[in-house]
Amino acid sequence: MAPLGSRPWLKMALLVATLLAAAAVTHWSPVASRLSLEQIVTGMRNLQSPVVAPLVFVLVYTVATTVAVPGSWLTIAGGAVFGFGWGALYNTIGANLGASGAFLLARALGRDGVERIFGKRVPGLARATREFGFVGLLALRLVPLVPFNVLNLGSGLTRLRWREYLVATMLGILPGTLVYTFFADALVLGSVEASGDARTRVWIAGGLFLVLSLLPLLARRLGFGVPEKTSTVSP
Repeated sequence: MAPLGSRPWLKMALLVATLLAAAAVTHWSPVASRLSLEQIVTGMRNLQSPVVAPLVFVLVYTVATTVAVPGSWLTIAGGAVFGFGWGALYNTIGANLGASGAFLLARALGRDGVERIFGKRVPGLARATREFGFVGLLALRLVPLVPFNVLNLGSGLTRLRWREYLVATMLGILPGTLVYTFFADALVLGSVEASGDARTRVWIAGGLFLVLSLLPLLARRLGFGVPEKTSTVSP
């Protein structure tokens, strides 16, 4: 029997099965009820440990992101539980570890299958990835509406170098991570105390969301965009 490494279709099937199993567990199993924002926040607070709680949070964030479970609730939970400073740190660590995990998972199980499917078009795709992959990924990371998990897995299916992927991801997700964490921390403060400072922080958070939505336009004006010729790469 041929080893798994020589069976690209079998590896791709294993990748799809892993992602489907993760989706099933988080949507239709008893675990799903524990993944709501309220349950995550309650669970982290119940740990009542300045060491264990962050470690568990980062571990959960990493594993969830690796198997393409949406991490937006986790990001907000990080800000709500740990505050802006520590929450931003733990969110950043978990998101980057999970993004790398998803990239390596897709690279190990899916890229051979993609090359088998696309055949002769792969050299052109590989060339475009080498030339514009870092800048293109960085620009896409700055767009809040582009699915985080799709970029993680999709990048792993290309020939983008992991180090370039890592740096583009670290830089690209940082603004959004900071804004979402600050927003969660501001909401918690606003719910606890109806002071002027709390209301001010909520308004600031709303303004930051607006600025975040304008980042893609700013990036394009600064030249951080994928050149047009990437869309016409020939085989």
